[in-house]
Amino acid sequence: MSDQAIAMTGIDGANPLGFLAALGVLVALDRASVGQPRLAWEERSRWTPVVTGLPSSDEQEISDLVAAALQGRQVTDHATDRVSQREREWQSAQRRLKEARDKLKRRGLRGSERETVIEQEIRPIEIEYEQRRREWLEALREAVPSPELALGKSLDCKPQEFRECAHALLEDGPRRRESRNALGLLAAFGSDGAVGDNNTIMSTPFCFITGSGHQYFLETARELMGRVSAERVKATLFERWRYLDEKLSMRWDPIEDRRYALMDRDPTAAGNRARTQWMANLLGYNGLALFPSAPVAGRLQTTGWSEQQAKQLAFTWPLWDRPCSLDVVRSLLGLPELISSQPNSAVLYARGVAAVFRAQRILVGSGSNRKVNFSPSRRIA
Repeated sequence: MSDQAIAMTGIDGANPLGFLAALGVLVALDRASVGQPRLAWEERSRWTPVVTGLPSSDEQEISDLVAAALQGRQVTDHATDRVSQREREWQSAQRRLKEARDKLKRRGLRGSERETVIEQEIRPIEIEYEQRRREWLEALREAVPSPELALGKSLDCKPQEFRECAHALLEDGPRRRESRNALGLLAAFGSDGAVGDNNTIMSTPFCFITGSGHQYFLETARELMGRVSAERVKATLFERWRYLDEKLSMRWDPIEDRRYALMDRDPTAAGNRARTQWMANLLGYNGLALFPSAPVAGRLQTTGWSEQQAKQLAFTWPLWDRPCSLDVVRSLLGLPELISSQPNSAVLYARGVAAVFRAQRILVGSGSNRKVNFSPSRRIA
């Protein structure tokens, strides 16, 4: 085993996407079962993640290992075609249900007459819709590179669907590392014990994309897995980010807040399209496994998140200067002191925390054009 440290000089720990990406590297290396990977941070021109405990300190070899862990399992063309067909059937049933409900509203029925129409005309379409959705989800299980993606395109699944996915992974978990990793992500996504008004699970505050621009959280992760290459991983880990990739973003980089008032050009103009760093987003997605969620007083509470000024949600993360394993990092992220309004630096320093950063979760725009972003981070300890 190499005793040399390898610095991932492309990543900035003061950037929430950079921090999540570094965690994703640690998760990926642990999944690869090579050496005893540990992560620390060094304050250079910016906060740089440093990995130790690997059998090699060669940048290309590390990139190859991480890329292999990110790709997930192979999906056959037959499975892909089948899920596409089932999705079309589900969406067709969804349209028919919407049309039937709209028609019922226009009729203006009341009382028992309305209940009779619902039972005779609406309920059969609802049953068909539910059946088509189940068939789509069953087909999806065989057409995703990672098991947690079988929840669907987004995190707006029903509690029963969430439980079924978790139970299937629990049964398989002791035998397959892939299932254990997927369970960690499921625990981050939400809980069947925290349900919203529309009878779907409350999702993690890390879920910034919910359909605006036809981009969905889980679907974006799935598409990113199909674009993994060792070259892209290496550029993300060891080179200054150039933001050459279009679309497929989780929106965790504050640079993606592209409001007109913050730019010197029209953000919608040709040649000024939003760009991102694909592999950083996918690594950040994998890093979510270290931020479990749980129901608290009827709401969902996620590790690292708290309400700060004006009850605005904020994400707070530590940077530590001693090499830590995955389990130790998980413990550090859950320190209660981190989410206080003003963390005690002395208390955190005694636990190896050298700095603490915080970024707000902000909403930009309204209606179908509303987007979620991180504000630029600030150091609070």
